[in-house]
Amino acid sequence: MAQEPVRVGSTSVILRKLRLPVGIEVEETLLEAKGARVFDDPFKVELDEPGSLVATVLESSLEAFLNAKSPGGLRDFSLHIAGGRLRVEATAKIVFEVRATAICTLRIVGGSQLFVDLESVELLGVGAKNLVQQQLDQINPIFDAKEFPVSLVMTSVEAEHGKIVLKGNLTPDSSLG
Repeated sequence: MAQEPVRVGSTSVILRKLRLPVGIEVEETLLEAKGARVFDDPFKVELDEPGSLVATVLESSLEAFLNAKSPGGLRDFSLHIAGGRLRVEATAKIVFEVRATAICTLRIVGGSQLFVDLESVELLGVGAKNLVQQQLDQINPIFDAKEFPVSLVMTSVEAEHGKIVLKGNLTPDSSLG
């Protein structure tokens, strides 16, 4: 006989150091919703009403991700997040080692995917946008809502003060667990 779920008037769940399948570590994820049902076997939480999500990724996590992936053979990544932009520096080896700097922004596509858009690149004082764009094309989207354990529609993304803050809505068919 199936056990009845526990009814909850509202819920808040904080997930810390959540590692996404692509390898990016999310510092903190806050999930909030009104009206939920909690099942114990197997454990899951189903939402009755739309909820919200706020996820925070630190620049240090993105640096670690990029250094681990080493896209295009680049290494020694340094990242600075401010003013809605990501300033990414890395060492590239062409004939000899040089430092490259890229300025990027973030863009939500269809409420479900987060892309990095390249604004500019400087390599040896010369633009090298096509070279870097090819590398970005290989890692975009950097986040896909399908990878999250709940039904999520992304509504905004901010890049300020050394962190990225992604906000979204949880749909009533979401389940946690």
